[in-house]
Amino acid sequence: MAKVKGPAQIEYTAVPHRPLQQVVVRMTVVILVFAAICAAYLYGSYVSVRHEQRLLNEVSTLRQLLDNNAERERELRQQVAVLENSAFVDKGAVNDVRNSNRELTDRIAELEKDIALYQGIMSPSDNTTGLTIQEVSVASTAQPGRYRFKVMLTQVGNNSRYLRGFVGINIMGVQDGEITAYPLKDLSENINDIDIKFRYRYFQEFQGELVLPENFTPDQLQVVAQSVGTKSARLEQSYGWSDLENAKNVGQ
Repeated sequence: MAKVKGPAQIEYTAVPHRPLQQVVVRMTVVILVFAAICAAYLYGSYVSVRHEQRLLNEVSTLRQLLDNNAERERELRQQVAVLENSAFVDKGAVNDVRNSNRELTDRIAELEKDIALYQGIMSPSDNTTGLTIQEVSVASTAQPGRYRFKVMLTQVGNNSRYLRGFVGINIMGVQDGEITAYPLKDLSENINDIDIKFRYRYFQEFQGELVLPENFTPDQLQVVAQSVGTKSARLEQSYGWSDLENAKNVGQ
């Protein structure tokens, strides 16, 4: 059969042109995305307010208990004063109340610290915003050379988005007469990476225990935090080891 030569035939398919429908679809998608962002922000704010109110209520309750125990302690002291001459003193009861008072006072101090932290994150008193090294602390344990550590990062001000990045924690000091630096990963079983990833909206803690090498005298703890994204920031801060051991653990 003879082949017919000529240009190839192209098949066309008619597609309705509906510009208005495309605009409506795009606007609908934009509205839904915007609504989802607003809902997430409002939910986060609602949870934050409830958490802060719960802490305030707990502080109020503990303060009332502390006042009651203080009154009970005063009553016992009066009883002790009356009964001292008869050599009948319920020292155990007095000590129990004193111990209870100390526990309540410590608990209140912890809660007030949490409230101050939370209020500082949500409504900072200065112009500090974004990535912040909030707290660095080190505490010795019963075992020589073993310490508990905590590093807290916060996002101050605008908490509508998650903050992402990396933080490096290094222990610097002297070993066998030479200046030496150890990444926290080499000293702690709780840390698995030299550059520790973080992702949070309000704050994130890195804590655990570390063991210093033999013949190593620590001098400083260094924190280097780097956030990534449109508003990237880098913070580098060093803390004297002796200051940390003496509870001088204020961050940025």
